[in-house]
Amino acid sequence: MRLRIRLIAFAMLLLAAGWPAASRAQDASKGIKVEITGLRNNNGQLVCSLWPGPAGFPRDDSHILKHVTAPIKNAGGVCVFPGPFPAGDYAVTLFHDEDKSGKFKTNMIGYPLEGYGFSNNVVPQFSAPTFDQCKFHYDGTGWKVIPVKMIYR
Repeated sequence: MRLRIRLIAFAMLLLAAGWPAASRAQDASKGIKVEITGLRNNNGQLVCSLWPGPAGFPRDDSHILKHVTAPIKNAGGVCVFPGPFPAGDYAVTLFHDEDKSGKFKTNMIGYPLEGYGFSNNVVPQFSAPTFDQCKFHYDGTGWKVIPVKMIYR
């Protein structure tokens, strides 16, 4: 009987502390939303990546903070990165994965075959943009909305 009372009391303490749900839950009131427009069709999905700094940007996926996919509707979509994230500079890269392969397709010389985009709507000319060109500041509170227009070559 004493053991049962202790177990119930322990369970109530855990619930009062918000465990385990609070320890696993993301904060639905904070994060980064990327609103994408200008897709050429509704095929496939959007693949978005959030970068926490210049290391590896934009080619080395091992430095990406988070990947998300999003459906396409009416030639647009929204990639949501729920927080919390610490205040700081971030950048977003994305592509239109028309065949849902999960891979960004290029031709033999590296010319893009699928639509792509960057935060700050950077349009690369002869090489990939730098993190500094694409970065934006997130203050760590609320939602930061980043508009991106898709680029097709």
